[in-house]
Amino acid sequence: MIDRALSSMFKVVTDEAVANPVFAKKLEDQLAKIGQELAEKRMAERSIEGFHPLVEYKKDPAGFEARLAKFDAKELRALVTQHHLDPANTLKGKGAKKALAAQIIEAAKKRAERDAKLFEY
Repeated sequence: MIDRALSSMFKVVTDEAVANPVFAKKLEDQLAKIGQELAEKRMAERSIEGFHPLVEYKKDPAGFEARLAKFDAKELRALVTQHHLDPANTLKGKGAKKALAAQIIEAAKKRAERDAKLFEY
Protein backbone atom coordinates (compact mmCIF):
# COMPACT_ATOMS: atom_id res chain seq x y z
CA MET A 1 0.00 0.00 0.00
CA ILE A 2 2.67 2.50 1.03
CA ASP A 3 4.80 1.48 -1.97
CA ARG A 4 2.05 2.46 -4.38
CA ALA A 5 1.36 5.72 -2.59
CA LEU A 6 5.02 6.72 -2.62
CA SER A 7 5.43 5.63 -6.22
CA SER A 8 2.48 7.71 -7.38
CA MET A 9 3.63 10.71 -5.35
CA PHE A 10 7.13 10.59 -6.87
CA LYS A 11 5.59 10.19 -10.31
CA VAL A 12 3.60 13.39 -9.81
CA VAL A 13 6.71 15.24 -8.64
CA THR A 14 8.76 13.89 -11.54
CA ASP A 15 6.09 14.77 -14.09
CA GLU A 16 5.84 18.30 -12.69
CA ALA A 17 9.62 18.72 -12.78
CA VAL A 18 9.67 17.67 -16.44
CA ALA A 19 6.81 20.01 -17.35
CA ASN A 20 7.91 22.99 -15.24
CA PRO A 21 11.60 24.01 -15.38
CA VAL A 22 11.18 26.56 -12.56
CA PHE A 23 9.85 23.84 -10.27
CA ALA A 24 12.67 21.53 -11.36
CA LYS A 25 15.28 24.17 -10.49
CA LYS A 26 13.72 24.83 -7.05
CA LEU A 27 13.58 21.10 -6.38
CA GLU A 28 17.21 20.69 -7.42
CA ASP A 29 18.29 23.58 -5.20
CA GLN A 30 16.44 22.18 -2.18
CA LEU A 31 17.88 18.71 -2.67
CA ALA A 32 21.38 20.19 -2.95
CA LYS A 33 20.81 22.16 0.27
CA ILE A 34 19.60 19.06 2.11
CA GLY A 35 22.60 17.12 0.83
CA GLN A 36 25.01 19.82 2.00
CA GLU A 37 23.40 19.96 5.46
CA LEU A 38 23.62 16.17 5.75
CA ALA A 39 27.30 16.22 4.75
CA GLU A 40 28.04 18.90 7.37
CA LYS A 41 26.17 16.92 10.01
CA ARG A 42 28.16 13.77 9.19
CA MET A 43 31.44 15.72 9.39
CA ALA A 44 30.45 17.04 12.84
CA GLU A 45 29.56 13.52 13.99
CA ARG A 46 32.94 12.22 12.83
CA SER A 47 34.82 14.97 14.65
CA ILE A 48 33.16 14.13 18.01
CA GLU A 49 33.60 10.40 17.61
CA GLY A 50 34.97 8.89 20.80
CA PHE A 51 34.09 11.92 22.96
CA HIS A 52 31.56 10.92 25.62
CA PRO A 53 30.54 13.89 27.79
CA LEU A 54 29.93 11.91 30.98
CA VAL A 55 33.25 10.07 30.77
CA GLU A 56 35.14 13.26 29.96
CA TYR A 57 33.41 15.11 32.81
CA LYS A 58 34.31 12.39 35.31
CA LYS A 59 37.97 12.48 34.21
CA ASP A 60 38.41 16.18 34.92
CA PRO A 61 35.36 18.26 35.91
CA ALA A 62 37.42 21.46 36.07
CA GLY A 63 38.82 21.13 32.55
CA PHE A 64 35.62 19.83 30.97
CA GLU A 65 34.45 23.25 29.84
CA ALA A 66 37.80 23.94 28.19
CA ARG A 67 37.58 20.67 26.26
CA LEU A 68 34.08 21.60 25.09
CA ALA A 69 35.35 24.98 23.87
CA LYS A 70 37.39 23.16 21.22
CA PHE A 71 34.20 22.14 19.42
CA ASP A 72 32.11 24.41 17.20
CA ALA A 73 28.33 24.79 17.46
CA LYS A 74 27.54 22.02 14.94
CA GLU A 75 29.73 19.57 16.81
CA LEU A 76 28.15 20.53 20.14
CA ARG A 77 24.68 20.08 18.60
CA ALA A 78 25.77 16.61 17.44
CA LEU A 79 26.93 15.79 20.98
CA VAL A 80 23.59 16.87 22.43
CA THR A 81 21.69 14.81 19.88
CA GLN A 82 23.92 11.73 20.00
CA HIS A 83 23.97 11.46 23.79
CA HIS A 84 20.37 12.60 24.39
CA LEU A 85 21.44 15.52 26.57
CA ASP A 86 18.30 17.57 25.96
CA PRO A 87 15.38 15.17 26.51
CA ALA A 88 12.95 17.98 27.36
CA ASN A 89 13.98 19.93 24.23
CA THR A 90 14.74 23.03 26.25
CA LEU A 91 17.15 24.29 23.59
CA LYS A 92 14.36 24.30 20.98
CA GLY A 93 16.79 24.40 18.07
CA LYS A 94 19.04 27.10 19.51
CA GLY A 95 22.46 26.80 18.00
CA ALA A 96 24.43 29.24 20.13
CA LYS A 97 27.68 27.68 21.25
CA LYS A 98 27.29 28.99 24.82
CA ALA A 99 23.80 27.54 25.22
CA LEU A 100 24.86 24.17 23.83
CA ALA A 101 27.97 24.00 26.03
CA ALA A 102 25.96 24.97 29.11
CA GLN A 103 23.41 22.24 28.36
CA ILE A 104 26.14 19.61 27.95
CA ILE A 105 27.89 20.66 31.17
CA GLU A 106 24.65 20.65 33.14
CA ALA A 107 23.60 17.25 31.79
CA ALA A 108 27.02 15.71 32.46
CA LYS A 109 27.00 17.11 36.00
CA LYS A 110 23.51 15.74 36.70
CA ARG A 111 24.37 12.33 35.31
CA ALA A 112 27.59 12.16 37.33
CA GLU A 113 25.69 13.06 40.52
CA ARG A 114 23.00 10.49 39.73
CA ASP A 115 25.60 7.79 39.10
CA ALA A 116 27.37 8.63 42.38
CA LYS A 117 24.08 8.22 44.27
CA LEU A 118 23.34 4.89 42.59
CA PHE A 119 26.48 3.34 43.96
CA GLU A 120 26.28 4.66 47.52
CA TYR A 121 25.94 1.85 49.99
